[in-house]
Amino acid sequence: MNKKYKILIYIIFTLFVGCDDFEEESFSMSEIDKRACEQLNTDSLAVENVAVGLDTSFVTMADSIEYLKSLDSSMISISSDPWLVRISRDTCFLSLNGSGETLIVINESVDVSLFSVNGMNLPPESHTIELSTVSECPEMKSRYIFDLTSGDYLMRITGGKLIQTLFVIVNNE
Repeated sequence: MNKKYKILIYIIFTLFVGCDDFEEESFSMSEIDKRACEQLNTDSLAVENVAVGLDTSFVTMADSIEYLKSLDSSMISISSDPWLVRISRDTCFLSLNGSGETLIVINESVDVSLFSVNGMNLPPESHTIELSTVSECPEMKSRYIFDLTSGDYLMRITGGKLIQTLFVIVNNE
């Protein structure tokens, strides 16, 4: 019986000592994510756009981008307002004008790829969403950061059977 008490006292003592090391830590969204989330929630200000399929074969990536720019409704850029993009098929395209560290936030789960004028696929620097951002901004389903030189890019959107989605494009400066 005496041995059981010693073990019980040891367990209780260990619990008290172990709990002293526990410190509560708080996390919050970054400033750029807060700005993007605010824009994502102001969908009444959204500028409507159409992502189109490219049925025509173009000789160069620059020709594809110029074609999309000529459509006006298929061109997006860094803006203080969100973009309401109508998706015409499973894989469609937009022309993006951007520079610097550019954050693209979307309210649906879609894959975004950027291609430069010379046809190079530009991988995102990051495409993860922090848990603090998920908890504070559940509308944010996709998040990409690209480091762009000033110019035009071809944006490929692959999103399954979406009809429309909101894009927020902000510069991290």
